[in-house]
Amino acid sequence: MTQTLPTTAPDLMDYILSEFHEKHRQDLPALIALAQQLPAGPEGTRFADELQALMVELEAHMFKEEMRLFPMMAQGGNTLIGLLIDDMMQEHARHSLDTAGMTARLNALVVPPAQQTTLAAVKAGWQAFLAELAKHVAAEDEALFLMFTPPAGA
Repeated sequence: MTQTLPTTAPDLMDYILSEFHEKHRQDLPALIALAQQLPAGPEGTRFADELQALMVELEAHMFKEEMRLFPMMAQGGNTLIGLLIDDMMQEHARHSLDTAGMTARLNALVVPPAQQTTLAAVKAGWQAFLAELAKHVAAEDEALFLMFTPPAGA
């Protein structure tokens, strides 16, 4: 991970909330609106619909962090924290699989010449979102969660 992250759990949680949760909430609706201008792919799936479903899943995930996991971490953790962290990491893995499939479908999408600019803009926005999502997941999985997970063999 190349980004410099805060080194305390409270500062890192604040960073994740402001730099990732709020950014996703701001960026995804605009990307969905842009993607709604594109036609359905060969299997009849619209990228905008997939993106909307991902946003709903991501919102539920962030809500669990904000309402359950982060408050528990702020209080120093408890015996359930490992289960919640495992749940979040499993969701991160599922999101990774989902976004990989979405990328493949977006890259296979063929649009009329008049929509090439829109498609290029959606692809650029999608790649920017994926880069932010990767940083978000890394900040949690490789930094924050490790602060509350016992070392292997402990």
